Amino acid sequence: MAGPSLYERLGGVYAVAAVVDYFSDQLVEKRTIEKNVPIKEWNAKKAAYRLPGLKFLRTLWVCAISGGPFQYTGKALGDAHFDFMLTPSEFDEVSKVLAESLDHFKVPKREKEEVLAAFEAYKPAVTAGSILR
Repeated sequence: MAGPSLYERLGGVYAVAAVVDYFSDQLVEKRTIEKNVPIKEWNAKKAAYRLPGLKFLRTLWVCAISGGPFQYTGKALGDAHFDFMLTPSEFDEVSKVLAESLDHFKVPKREKEEVLAAFEAYKPAVTAGSILR
């Protein structure tokens, strides 16, 4: 019999939402990838009113991929990120902020590694638009 899912080990939707909220704010506050012009423009024009929805969708996504009882209903990640033309190195910068956010909430090493591995699995889709740069 399998043990608890990653979702359960992370603490469920409220714990996931707390990390996602903090992570999302850190990306904006630290201007993590604002050298990327489409991201900088998005942050300047749309972040204020779209960030809450983005946090919601990110929370759904993490809950879904970690084995929770939620279904991610947003665009496929490749489609959602294509026009941002994110490079692999920019993806890595975002991943670093995610790791720091998990540390901020003292997520145990095993769970942190699993979350980061799941995130990393989407790197090819999220960075597919970089071919346009």
